[in-house]
Amino acid sequence: MNEVKIHVCSNESESWDTLWKWRWFTRDVWEAEYWKEEQIALKPVLSLLSKLKVKSVLDCSCGLGYKTVLFAKAGYEAEGSDASAVAIKYAPQLAKKQGVRIRFFRSRYDELSSKCKRRYDCVWSDNFDEISTYEYLVTSARNIYSILNPNGKFVFCASPEKDLKKVIENEWKNRKRFDIDPPYKKGIIKITRVEVAEKTPEGILEHNIFLIEEPELLRAEIASLMNPRIKWTFEDFDKALKTAGFRKVYMTEGNCAVAVKP
Repeated sequence: MNEVKIHVCSNESESWDTLWKWRWFTRDVWEAEYWKEEQIALKPVLSLLSKLKVKSVLDCSCGLGYKTVLFAKAGYEAEGSDASAVAIKYAPQLAKKQGVRIRFFRSRYDELSSKCKRRYDCVWSDNFDEISTYEYLVTSARNIYSILNPNGKFVFCASPEKDLKKVIENEWKNRKRFDIDPPYKKGIIKITRVEVAEKTPEGILEHNIFLIEEPELLRAEIASLMNPRIKWTFEDFDKALKTAGFRKVYMTEGNCAVAVKP
């Protein structure tokens, strides 16, 4: 090796792009098991959507689009959005491979009102609870509200637990401090991912260190993400969503919350 390059992502947005880039590159290793995990994770959500009698769904934190594909295969008019340009680049390829046609578009939460080309019966997010500031929580809620049909539902992940310090301690207790994936090689590139976890007052900060080996070059890309961020109680969500105009917010089974537009 003649040269070693180290790049540390400067912000959360770049970290997500880096994570999705290498997740897509290594998908042959984890994809089959991940489909099973996503089907299990989405089962209570699909049951809830059936009870809510919705027809159209926006997965507004879709990542590479695995849940969006499952929504489409379950018979919903599904579309997906994500703030990551890299995720939105690859999501249509995943959908095409799975034999479904889905519109994916790039959008942050605060851009949804201008980026969406339609309204939906339901907006789903498994990332809303990862928002870092209360101000952005309200702004995001207002944009989600604006793209829902009358009586539309916003469904998102939330916890009923009020003692967030206890939740963080439990998460940390059950979390590996250090993990390493087996090296994976495709073409001339070999990659190894090392994960180092760090407990913080807001949750678990996950440092993803991607070691990339190419001929005559070794480089590292470091992407740090709060995963999970444990900052908001249900009361925080309730206040933010009602400030945005939602008339009712309630918890359901499976740590899902529902906000209803008038």
